[in-house]
Amino acid sequence: MKYIIYCYQKKVAEGKKYDFSKRGKIAKEDFLRNGLVNDYLSKTNNKTYYKNFISDNPFVEITFNPEETKTYIDSETREERNDKIDISIYESSIQQIWSNKTNDEIKFVIECKRINTFDDCNEYIKDIKKFTERNQTTFRLPIEGQIAFIETELLNHEQIVEDINRKLKSNKSIATLDYLELHSLDKSFDCSYKSLHKKNFGIEEKFKIYHLLFDYSSIVIN
Repeated sequence: MKYIIYCYQKKVAEGKKYDFSKRGKIAKEDFLRNGLVNDYLSKTNNKTYYKNFISDNPFVEITFNPEETKTYIDSETREERNDKIDISIYESSIQQIWSNKTNDEIKFVIECKRINTFDDCNEYIKDIKKFTERNQTTFRLPIEGQIAFIETELLNHEQIVEDINRKLKSNKSIATLDYLELHSLDKSFDCSYKSLHKKNFGIEEKFKIYHLLFDYSSIVIN
């Protein structure tokens, strides 16, 4: 998540723009997601920075895959279904740390959402709900990630988090133990949060979500 913040800040510093009129047939959310992955996260020079200054391990390997598909069992119907993941991340150090838990390839998962109005927070919460109710058939870390692309100057991250927390408090289908609260990942970035939830199946395992709320109001061109 620190690396994603680094790439976002580099994007802002470089004045990168994403013009929706040039996205062709790509959905707007995917257009922004692909730009983050292809233009920054997957670039060799940026990954070198990650290895030397964030991971502090020059031999670590990290890869990013947009729109990867996993299989999950629906908690109500018990049917197997496809779980389309916005960004899945493989990192060799994480693999080594958790290798005694599973033979599966371990991925860190991030879901993305565009936010223009408070109504869009409902879509953001749907991803939290998805984390709680989808019983993955392969190993899943007890840590998830979410990114909000805030496209309007009329809303800031504090207002959005306040609305998300208000809606979570009234949501009976999501077991929230700790609502979104500020959690510093980088001293130069103050829009990162953390929350704690429970799965709604099996032993109701606890899991954390790290949230990054990015100001895209000057990046997106409508």
